[in-house]
Amino acid sequence: MKKQNLITKILVYVILGLFFIFTIFPLLWLLSLSLKTQIQAFSNPPILIFKPTSENYINLIFASGFLKNFLNSLIIAISSTVVALVIGAPAAYGMLHLKRKNRSRLFVLTLLTRMAPSMTYIIPFFIVFSKFGLIDTRFALVVAYQTFALPMVIIIMRSFFLEIPRSLEEAARIDGATKRETFIKVILPVSAQGLVSTAILTFILCWNEFIFALVLTRRHAATAPIGITNLMQYEGTLWGQMGAGAIILMIPSILISVLVGKYIAKGLMAGAIKG
Repeated sequence: MKKQNLITKILVYVILGLFFIFTIFPLLWLLSLSLKTQIQAFSNPPILIFKPTSENYINLIFASGFLKNFLNSLIIAISSTVVALVIGAPAAYGMLHLKRKNRSRLFVLTLLTRMAPSMTYIIPFFIVFSKFGLIDTRFALVVAYQTFALPMVIIIMRSFFLEIPRSLEEAARIDGATKRETFIKVILPVSAQGLVSTAILTFILCWNEFIFALVLTRRHAATAPIGITNLMQYEGTLWGQMGAGAIILMIPSILISVLVGKYIAKGLMAGAIKG
């Protein structure tokens, strides 16, 4: 029995090790690419031992306009997250106070909008925004991002609100609080951890978005992922700078995962026990 358990543990560790190598290898290769010169990047066979250079990062930030794209991504992701929380949290709370039949229908409709592919919304958004002169604006992207950010906020926050005892609401109403006061002064403070985890997940989702930004922006409102693709030029692809851009793009997500990883886990697990 002990021998069988030992073999099982070895197999588990081997599988986990292979999975770790499979996932970490592209990141290491990307990092090494960002630290190579253009000649080193195209060497065959690939150079594994080389003198790192910061040339790609310097050129990317100060010469390519990527810094503006990075700032656009930051502003748009934060704005989209705030808008989704301001609208989605009260919507999720109000959904729980509907009749059971209407509540189920509305929740299913929310799920359907979340599962719809981005291409479903791109053409209507492009036509409407073109007529109103909103193409290549941050406002357009913030509105477009609500198609996936808002449903996710509603779904996750609904799960957190379900975990709050109804006795808290009843006690607030006995004290004379209205539904609005109960939500702001009682429900939101109690579900603060849920708000944080939902905000983090929404921010990461908006930060990594590509399709809407590709179609609805040109130059002024282009985000960081679009800035990276712009490095594929007619004269040739700047692979070193693309690698540097990808590394910079990952930094916010990595920092968030390291600093507040427990909140992300909480958000991902929301609704696993209660529906």
